[in-house]
Order: sequence, then C-alpha cells, then structure tokens
Amino acid sequence: MQNGLECSTSQFIYSKLRFSKFFLFVLDKMLSRFLARNVNLSLQRRFYTSLPYTKVHVPVMLSEVLHYLQPQEGGIYCDLTFGDGGYTKAILDQCNCKVVAVDQDPTAYEKALKLSQLKQYKNRLFPVLGRFGSIYDYCLTHFDEQIPCFDGMVMDIGVSSGQLETPERGFSYKLDGPLDMRMFSRGRDNSEAPVHENEAELLKKSISAYEIANYFSREEIADIIYQYGGDRLSRKIATAIVDARQSGPIETTSALAAVIHKACPQPRWQRGHDDMLRNSAARTFQAFRIHINNELGELKNALTAT
Repeated sequence: MQNGLECSTSQFIYSKLRFSKFFLFVLDKMLSRFLARNVNLSLQRRFYTSLPYTKVHVPVMLSEVLHYLQPQEGGIYCDLTFGDGGYTKAILDQCNCKVVAVDQDPTAYEKALKLSQLKQYKNRLFPVLGRFGSIYDYCLTHFDEQIPCFDGMVMDIGVSSGQLETPERGFSYKLDGPLDMRMFSRGRDNSEAPVHENEAELLKKSISAYEIANYFSREEIADIIYQYGGDRLSRKIATAIVDARQSGPIETTSALAAVIHKACPQPRWQRGHDDMLRNSAARTFQAFRIHINNELGELKNALTAT
C-alpha cells in the first residue's frame, strides 16, 4: 500500500511545519472569500427546511480549494473528509498525483475503496477508515512508520447531504429514524454489524443521541445545546426533554423534534444572527451531533497534527 508514499521522519517534520503555514494561509483566504459573499444555496439547504436536500453532496467552494491547493504532478495530498469523494476526484483529475482519503463513515470508506479500484485511480487513491483528528496515528499504522509527506490537505467538516437523507443514521429532524447521529455508525438499529476493524474500534465507548436524550441530566443537555447550538432556549428545551422521557424513552428523531417543537411553539421558526430562519429543532440536533462526534476536538487535533 506504500507505493512511493514514504519519507523519513525528518522530512515529515519539515513538511509538517511548511504545510502548517500554507494551511493557515489558505484557511484565512477561504474564510475571507466565504464571508464576503452571500450564503450560497448548498449551505442554506442545511438549515432552511423549506428547501429540499440534494441526494449528492456538493463539495463547498471546490474551485477555490483547487485554486489554493494547486495539485502538482507527483504530489501527495490528503482528503481528511472523503464523503462522496468530490474533492478527492477533483484533485486526482487535475494531474497525476496521489490522494490519501480519510473518513470515519464506513459508507464513505467503502465508496473510497470502490473508487480506488477504478483504472484511472488505481495505485493513486489510498482509503483510510478513521477520524481525521487521528491522521498522524493512522499514517503510522498504515504506512509502516514511513509517513507520507503531504503537499496539501483539505477538510469539509460537518454533516453531509447523504447522511442527512439517510433516516437510519438519525441526523435529520425532518426524517423519522433512530436517535443515533454517530458519523462512524451505520445506524442505531444495528441492522448492519461492523465489518471493518477500525469501525468496531470507533464504536467502542461511543454514545449516541439516544443516550443524551434519555440519560443525560437536565444541566448536561442544556449545556450541550447552548455550547454547540447557541440556542437561548437551551434550558427550556432540556427541561422538556427530561420531562418527556419520564413517560417513556425518546427513541426516534421525530419524537425528539416533537418534544422540542412543543417546548418552543411560538415562534416555531427562529431567526439566527445571519438573518436566516431555522426550524426550532435545528440547533438542538446540531448541538447533539457536534458533541457526539467531538467535531471541534477532532478539528483541533487535525490542525495540530498538520
């Protein structure tokens, strides 16, 4: 699996320092351009519930990513959130380069495996199942302590359209499904058992939205909603959740959404700081998801590793 991806530890350290400056520069430029333009339709679909979701996840700012990444012949790049492979395919199609594709979602990992078998990507795409915050550890494991010297990395953090539109994953307040929200799970109903070693490892000691809704204290739930959702009604929603579970466990996304809607009947829609209207359940679902998947912690770990 190495196929010319090896380099010495000293080379990696130099590459790490060099790339850190490059990554921060690109991040600053991308954020500046993003904030200067109007919120685009693909981002609105994540929050503005009157708009339909798209079945295929569209990579955000793909042209900007390619512009600043500038893939080169013989370069080695890392897509830390493979998803549907939008960034990976675009990078590979730019020139004769290689991509290490990381994703904690077993479904995304299997897509990457299939893509890596295609003639045009064979021996150029190397899938890894795992969290992007552990990229350094995974490289040590997969490349026999010979770390690839990455020429660039890309991340598209957050939930994808495909995950939102799969009820069994439990991410959406619009679709009825089991309360899960773990990005590394196939669904709380356990209809499919883990088939990869790393998949089983990720599931160990993990919690789902079911545990939060049914076992966390009122204070813990309120803190999660406020910290990761910024909802001023966090304590009211937390109280409603704790009260509702007294008559039986909250088991589905629709049941949780109903509890939230009942706690916040007027207005059902909330206007955020960006002047967009959101369903009253959106912030709670977002907060649960971020907490469950340690999204901010993983981002910090990934930035530190790079």
